[in-house]
Amino acid sequence: MATAIKAIPTLKGKEAKEFLRHAKEAERNYKGSKNQDMHPLCTMANKILNQAGML
Repeated sequence: MATAIKAIPTLKGKEAKEFLRHAKEAERNYKGSKNQDMHPLCTMANKILNQAGML
């Protein structure tokens, strides 16, 4: 007996519009951020990599 293949869920209507709105907003925020390396987590990661001799 063959195993049933599950359908891939698809967003429709309000959920699809909301997803697209959030995706576009995230893309705009990413492209507009020029000082990403100044983020505290990036600074910490660079410090760790420098100490490890990986940069």
